[in-house]
Amino acid sequence: MLQEFNSKTVGIFGAGFIGENIIKKLAKKGHKIKVATRNPYLKQNLKLLGEMGQIELIKLSIFDRDKVSKFLEDVDVCINLVGILYEKSKNSFENIHYKFPELLTSIINEKKNVEQFIHFSSLGVKDNTDSKYIQTKFDAENLIKNKIQNYVILKPSVVFGPDDNFFNTFAKLAKIFPVLPIVGSKVKFQPCYVGDIGDAVNAIIKNRIKKDFYELGGPKQYTLEDLIGIMLKEIRRSNMILPMPYSLSKFQAFFLQLAPKPLLTIDQVKILESGDNIITNNYKTFVDLKITPRSIESIIPSYLKVYRPAGQFTK
Repeated sequence: MLQEFNSKTVGIFGAGFIGENIIKKLAKKGHKIKVATRNPYLKQNLKLLGEMGQIELIKLSIFDRDKVSKFLEDVDVCINLVGILYEKSKNSFENIHYKFPELLTSIINEKKNVEQFIHFSSLGVKDNTDSKYIQTKFDAENLIKNKIQNYVILKPSVVFGPDDNFFNTFAKLAKIFPVLPIVGSKVKFQPCYVGDIGDAVNAIIKNRIKKDFYELGGPKQYTLEDLIGIMLKEIRRSNMILPMPYSLSKFQAFFLQLAPKPLLTIDQVKILESGDNIITNNYKTFVDLKITPRSIESIIPSYLKVYRPAGQFTK
């Protein structure tokens, strides 16, 4: 494995869509990567993102303090991407978004070997909202900045790219339903490309940045209705977009959230009800990392074309 002079051992919690892209970027820079996962057998594909032996999969539960502590023993940089959009069993917003970061900061303070703790939060996070998702994210941000000195908190807007859960989900629904009911149609978003997030993490590690917040948003702001319209145009479909009032959406969500993987929950309606998901200019951004964020128009054609009526051969 070819390693750069300043290569680090990076420990990652949360190797989903964003995590995989970060691993790919870190591997190209020669960093050694340890990935915490509940089931290593289902994540073997991650090893293909680097050279032989560069990416190690470690089986553990994030609720097991001893195993988390052992995982961090030789880690220079810890990245926390663990997050949920809906609650199931003991995977509550409180446990995942607050208690786990609390555990990490406690262990990092004890061990002293972790040089940087990069924690992923979200744009639009604020205090005193009805959304448990937003409140627990906000509480975790405060906890981290008050407990340790080596943190970097990243606050992305909606993240897009191949395998994303945003455009892909709506595109699948558009193939099935002629009408798309949309709650929060006028809420503004500033989507950012997953590859730019990977570049941001690399830059933060390379420059040894600490005690900072970064709002990660793309070059343009859109309403949710705008984004669905752009998606429909890209997949060559003319579905009707039906804006839904929050009250009716909460009634729908009451039943939809009972599904194993709910399309909509009451808390998600409350997230939309809480306001826009855009850069506030209160923190640093991609520009401060010398990164020019890419637009959705330049990226989504490469992976949404499969949803066109005749796939990629549709004109």
